[in-house]
This record gives sequence, C-alpha cells and structure tokens, in this order.
Amino acid sequence: MKHSIVRTARAAGAALIFALSAQSCRDAGTLVPAAGALAPRSITSRVVVVPAGGAAVLTLVLDVRGDVGRIGSFTGRIRFDPAALLYESEVALSDGTMRASNPGEGVIRVAGASLSGVDVTQLAAFRFKVLNAAALSAVQFDLEEVHELTHANLSALVQRTGTSRAP
Repeated sequence: MKHSIVRTARAAGAALIFALSAQSCRDAGTLVPAAGALAPRSITSRVVVVPAGGAAVLTLVLDVRGDVGRIGSFTGRIRFDPAALLYESEVALSDGTMRASNPGEGVIRVAGASLSGVDVTQLAAFRFKVLNAAALSAVQFDLEEVHELTHANLSALVQRTGTSRAP
C-alpha cells in the first residue's frame, strides 16, 4: 500500500511538473521567437525617388522578406499627380530583364520578366520632370501580379506600397 501511495504521488508530481513546464514553454514561445525561426514571407513594393534639380528618377523596388524565392515576373501600376510630375522616359536597365511600360495620364502600367530572376532592387526606372517636389512623396507603385520562377503566384504576400527618397 505504501508503494502505491508513493507511486501515485510521484506520478502526480511528474504530471504537475510537465504541465507547468509545457505552460511556460508555450508562454515563452509567444514572447521570444525560437532561434532559427524563419521570417514571415512578404513582398512590399516601393518607389525610390532620386531628385536631381528639376527632374527625378523613380525606381521601382521590392522589399522581399522570408523565403520567397526568385521573382520571375511582375506587373503593376505607378500612380502619380500629372499636374506635378511630367513623365519623360523609361530609364534603360541592362540586367537581362525584359520590360514593357505603357505611360498614361497619371499612371504608368509596367511589366517585367526574366528567366534567371528579376533584380528586386530595380524592377524598372522612370525619369520625370518635377513641377512640384511635394508630389514625389505621393507616388505609389501598386504591384498587381508577382510570380516566382517556378510560376508560383506570390500575390498573397504583397503588402502596401511605400515611397522613399534615396540619400
């Protein structure tokens, strides 16, 4: 009988220790990510603005986080105030990506594709005449479609666009 009580007490103590340690592990996991945990996957489209006197070059870039893979193709639209920014030309980039752009009133539709992967630090670039520099901060790049080299659709990973000035 004495051994039965000791075994029961030990089992209850072990169960209590297990429950407490499991609870503390679960709580700790929400406070500090596990070492080596992968960053959440996301793609954020941005416009980098480099002003030069009365002109500016707007470069479309992607901020890619986590294990997204190599980008194979993209389509999107740049939106800008046509009363403040006058589109002049596309800037030629020699990185092996095929690009097409279609400028219109306050919008440029742009697409690109590459068999070896698009350079996310310069999807495309455009030169503008600047009539009102304040309008540069309102330029938006809406990424509409983006695919990985394996043709996987990555559109669900796309976050809101941002605009920044280069140093």
